[in-house]
Amino acid sequence: MLLNQKCFYTGFLITAILLLFASCKKWIQIPPPKNTIVTEQVFQDEAQAEGAMSGLYTMMINGEAAGAQPGIASNNYSAGYLTVATGQSSDELFPYRGSTILKDYLLATNKLTGLQDEAITPLWNSAYKTIYNANGIIEGIAATVSGTLSEKSRREFTAEAKFVRALSYFYLTNLFGDLPLALTIDFHQTVKVKKSTQAQVYEQIIKDLKDAIADMPSSYERGKGERIRPNKWAATALLARVYLYQKDYPAAAATATEVINEQVLYKLEPDLNKVFRANSTEAIWQLKQATTTNIRDATPEGYLLLPTTAHKSAAIYCLTDQLLQAFEAGDKRREDWVDSTDNTLSGSGQPPAFTFYPAKYKIGGANFNTGMPAEYYMVIRLAEMYLIRAEATANGALGGPADGVNDLNEIRRRAGLDELPSTITQDELIIAIEKERQVELFCEWAHRWMDLKRTGRAHDVISVIPMKQPWAGDHQFLYPIPRNDRRDNPLLSQNEGY
Repeated sequence: MLLNQKCFYTGFLITAILLLFASCKKWIQIPPPKNTIVTEQVFQDEAQAEGAMSGLYTMMINGEAAGAQPGIASNNYSAGYLTVATGQSSDELFPYRGSTILKDYLLATNKLTGLQDEAITPLWNSAYKTIYNANGIIEGIAATVSGTLSEKSRREFTAEAKFVRALSYFYLTNLFGDLPLALTIDFHQTVKVKKSTQAQVYEQIIKDLKDAIADMPSSYERGKGERIRPNKWAATALLARVYLYQKDYPAAAATATEVINEQVLYKLEPDLNKVFRANSTEAIWQLKQATTTNIRDATPEGYLLLPTTAHKSAAIYCLTDQLLQAFEAGDKRREDWVDSTDNTLSGSGQPPAFTFYPAKYKIGGANFNTGMPAEYYMVIRLAEMYLIRAEATANGALGGPADGVNDLNEIRRRAGLDELPSTITQDELIIAIEKERQVELFCEWAHRWMDLKRTGRAHDVISVIPMKQPWAGDHQFLYPIPRNDRRDNPLLSQNEGY
């Protein structure tokens, strides 16, 4: 979608500025561009550049319009759909409506085809829209000759945009493999671009993150103290994850340690029910939803996953037995992050059942309001850094398995579980880390789906699930390239097996 429309979303930055200032009745009068962003106007001063940057995040969490419908969580990778889609592809979620919704059925049974791509097209399109908008900011700031936009702001806004671009490409390449690497909004350069290898995509991700770390502030000053604008540590945390995926274990451990050691800003939240609240001590970066949408102060994901009538109406997506059985007895995460609903008397028209659903977010359709949001959408949090370092040291990074056990026990203590013994073998530790990631990061930003793939465990775990029989083949571990993009770009080859 990004690569074949000359006018694709060129008005985004202008619109973002207007939306940003609408609440204070101050509108910037800028004539709309015809085919390109009017960079010298959009980035003329600090306020306009700030508006464009804020607009980028608004698009990521609220969708394309100020009055976005609740369905934004079903159409936007960065507002909940990544969790829902990959949760069904893996062993976390199943659709309560069964086969009645085609895209859910195809994901949950791993029966995607190259012609039936409705389930994955929103992931591709929304991620590339985000990349396009980030590229627009990077190029716009580079092009403007305004003397009223300080050099410090130029560097910081560019760094933020590079971080967002890296985040979006990280998910795209883990979902689709090799893919077009678009680093410009120039239609002539992107209209017929061929795939770059995943190695090349990762090379660009690492470059963008290193650039971002060099120029982003360490504090949350851009978010006025709220953790809603990424800073140096958000970029560092994502880089630690990238190193882990690349199996660069020494770099993964060292980079995760940098974030863990920033103890003035970050601490594990002792109360599991507060982890996902706005500006929790565990939050490294969160997206702040707009209360002007139809979901009010709920996060899009919370609205989508929580029943509309607490404990009575059916949840749209339910937790699988595979996930529920992974929790140890006494695990507080099972108590605080999982809830249940019995719709046998709801009159919903759905088959009666008692089911479980993810309850990391507490605000949804049953209790939303128009007040100040108590929860923001968590993108990156501190617990993952401990798990990254544990896995890296278990695989040979400085500190070795003993340090890996210590990091894992930090997470287990909070969950109310017994500590693992220091005598655990390396193989036992690696198995324990996989399980701990499963129950700590479940239904968060595709962690489980991508963990199983990167560790080579996907076939053994996923192919035997009864819902996924008969198994269509391991090619399903990469999603198909959307057919519309392949139709418009003959250089864009389909993934193997589709």
